Amino acid sequence: MRAAKISWSTGAASLALLALGCAAPDTRVGDAQAIPTSPSASPAVAAEPTGPQADAPPNHADNNGWKQRHELSAADQRTGQRLAAQIRPRLDELRAAGDFAPASTQRALLDLGIKADAIEVTAMRPPIGQEASPPGAVYAVRFADVGCVIGDVRPDRVMVEVTGSAAEFGCLEPFSH
Repeated sequence: MRAAKISWSTGAASLALLALGCAAPDTRVGDAQAIPTSPSASPAVAAEPTGPQADAPPNHADNNGWKQRHELSAADQRTGQRLAAQIRPRLDELRAAGDFAPASTQRALLDLGIKADAIEVTAMRPPIGQEASPPGAVYAVRFADVGCVIGDVRPDRVMVEVTGSAAEFGCLEPFSH
């Protein structure tokens, strides 16, 4: 009989230790959550943050605030769309001719009557780890002091986008790597 009591006590102690081993971190003996109340009880699951900034560091918005662009009014958006509609056919002609030189893109924009100080054109940036730039040109045309028509001319496409300018850099975001 005495052997049975020891076995039962040892078994109960083993179960208690096993249950405490599965307890939530920072629980102590006597805590209500240290031992589950039923075999089917599952531990609480903390919800992970969701949304566009779920994986971003806490200061992501502050660090990238300089990239924020002005919101365009409906009138400014229409102005930008009209300008984009003039720009696209000229850049499509360059692409069809296989001319991706920044100087040619600059000339095509000037030929539309856009003032030189409103135009910015650069060569494509080389991919990280490579020295040679791919064929193409990146451009920006500033309008109405708040808007930009930005894009590029490449062998595989012509991109034309209407967006607001940024207070820190204007139309073309500077290369930061």
